[in-house]
Amino acid sequence: MKNIIQIFKNDLLRIHKNVIAMIVIMGITVIPTLYAWFNIAASWDPYGNTGNLKVAVASNDEGYKGELLPVNLNLGDDVISELQGNKQLNWVFTDAKDAKKGVQSGKYYAAIVIPEDFSKDMMSLFTSDVVHPDITYYINEKENAIAPKVTQKGASSVQHQVNETFITTVSKTTLEALQFVNDVSAKTGDESLTEHLATSLSQISDDLGNISGTVKAFSDMTDAGALMLDTTTSFLEQSGKGTKSSVNALNQAGNGIDSLTSALTGTTSDINTALKQNADFYSSVSAAIDKALDSYSTDAASCSNAIQAVSGRVQNLISGYQELSDSLTAIANAHPDQTALVQAINGLNVQIQQAIDQQTQIKNKLDEIAAALPSATADASTLKKELDDLLARGTASVNSVKTSYEQNVKSSLDGLATNLDSTNSSLVNLLGQVDNSVQQISSVTGSASTDLSTVKEALEQTVSLLNESSEKLQKVSTTLSTDGSDGVQMLENILAEDPQTIGAFLAAPVSLNETKIYPIENYGTAMAPFYSTLAIWVGAVVMAAMLKVNVSESVVKKLSGAKPYQLYFGRLLLFVCIGLLQSGLICLGDLYFLGIQCEHPFLFLVTGWFTSFVYVNLIYALTVSFGDIGKAVAVVLMVMQVAGSGGTFPIQCAPKFFQSVYPLLPFTHSMNAMRECVAGFYGMNYVKELGYLGIFLILSLLLGLLLRKPVIKLNDAFTEKLESTHLI
Repeated sequence: MKNIIQIFKNDLLRIHKNVIAMIVIMGITVIPTLYAWFNIAASWDPYGNTGNLKVAVASNDEGYKGELLPVNLNLGDDVISELQGNKQLNWVFTDAKDAKKGVQSGKYYAAIVIPEDFSKDMMSLFTSDVVHPDITYYINEKENAIAPKVTQKGASSVQHQVNETFITTVSKTTLEALQFVNDVSAKTGDESLTEHLATSLSQISDDLGNISGTVKAFSDMTDAGALMLDTTTSFLEQSGKGTKSSVNALNQAGNGIDSLTSALTGTTSDINTALKQNADFYSSVSAAIDKALDSYSTDAASCSNAIQAVSGRVQNLISGYQELSDSLTAIANAHPDQTALVQAINGLNVQIQQAIDQQTQIKNKLDEIAAALPSATADASTLKKELDDLLARGTASVNSVKTSYEQNVKSSLDGLATNLDSTNSSLVNLLGQVDNSVQQISSVTGSASTDLSTVKEALEQTVSLLNESSEKLQKVSTTLSTDGSDGVQMLENILAEDPQTIGAFLAAPVSLNETKIYPIENYGTAMAPFYSTLAIWVGAVVMAAMLKVNVSESVVKKLSGAKPYQLYFGRLLLFVCIGLLQSGLICLGDLYFLGIQCEHPFLFLVTGWFTSFVYVNLIYALTVSFGDIGKAVAVVLMVMQVAGSGGTFPIQCAPKFFQSVYPLLPFTHSMNAMRECVAGFYGMNYVKELGYLGIFLILSLLLGLLLRKPVIKLNDAFTEKLESTHLI
């Protein structure tokens, strides 16, 4: 210990006697403080000075003038007006040409240009052809690394302001229009706006109900058409008389159903196809009976069974005609105002009933023949003549129905189907949804429907949607019609409110309540731990570069039995003392010269001292052990820690390598300890960070006292080689 003190005293004495040495020591002590103070002062409040950044703003907006509602909107002028009072950036108002050229030349950091159709495109929201409006933003990223981020914030604020202005204006204008209508209605004694709205909704609900009934009737017609087509087509296939179109009638029934109208008109066409095919059916029935009766003498039982099968198919046709008649009656009942359609349907129903009567006689006769054949008491020729007469009358009645349907009913039904989507202008969007649902149902089955069940399914889904919508509208109408209901009260309250207040609320319904945890007054205070830690490391590196780490031979000769560790600690004391002066001056200047925020000033100073003590030991050990190479390693560590200690950006934003080495760097723990002193303690974080920092102190002592011994000779040889070059 005596030798250690003697070395330290000798160093102080030599400094005291040499003026140049004193000046150098003073410089070594002061220079690191300047490094910290200048950087902290320069970073004191950069985001508070963004008002000096020039950003050009140009508006070519021609505005928008409403035709129905008194909406006069020019968002470009509104933006210019708002920005004139905005000091966030140095807004320069100019034309589009100068703005773009200024960004290219560096005159402006950025430029915002609002196009001529901006307001018009914004209002396209209320049309069928929506155009998304754009603001052109020019940015010169060559000028500065941070400026683009700052100016981008300004551009985002302009975008946010435009959105708020648009919503405020539209909401305010809409509410003013509603209030105007309500006031006029009240003055003239007409229905109030609430009553009128309830009446309109009720009428729309009734219209939806009527449409639903009509679509349901078309759906039932689909069943009738499917039954008749299935009966006649399969029989014609068996008889060999079916044409390609009739055989494929079912397969083509649902093809191309992409809307409600196409589904309904497709149904009327399929009914027509079925009626046309019925005449061919009875011709085939006649031939089949002839064939069956020809075998009567040889196999009466088989003949009876064949005729009984024909009877069953005729019954299917009877059922199909009855369903068709019921469906047409439902359509007529749903549209009593369609006089021509109602009369045509009533006339057709009379003919359908006659056809049903004729077909019933055919069926009864077929049943009678089938029962008589097995007893071998029937006369085949007589039976054939009676059946031919009935089939002729049946065919005539079917043709009559087909002709009446084609001439009087089909075109009316097609017109009804086509006009369903224009029954009421309020139903356009709803019927659009219906069309989509029909299209989705059709697409599930593939490129073409396999039978009429696809059409029926589509129509049934449509009926369900229409009924559901009708019920909801009726419920809203009832609510609005009930005095004192919540809905009425809410609507009346809205109409009584100030339009400007409502518009402002809709533009920004949610406000942000910011609560700062460990608040920091300014950016300089936030950066003080980083720059102070960096300055302390720089001070230690400067000492290692300017001062000798080895005790001279003349001093060693004056000592009594000096040991290596005594020589190590003897010179280290001088380094430690200068380091404490450096760190003390840095921290005191931060606190009282710059005036940074600090919750625990004394502990901030203690942290600086302890940081300096660790850094000086670490760099001193590297220099003593490796000489100039150790100094180079200290510089490399400094550069690595500047990038990888999270001093400027969160470490999570750094590349993976720096995130991995982050906890292994001394800077990390020094800064974290200082941040605890600046903003306030959390648990035992402060003690933990100093403990982690102490690990580096232990490592530096191990290196300087034990691990350096094996490399001393190697280092001496290395130094000798360098000196022999007379360059290094």
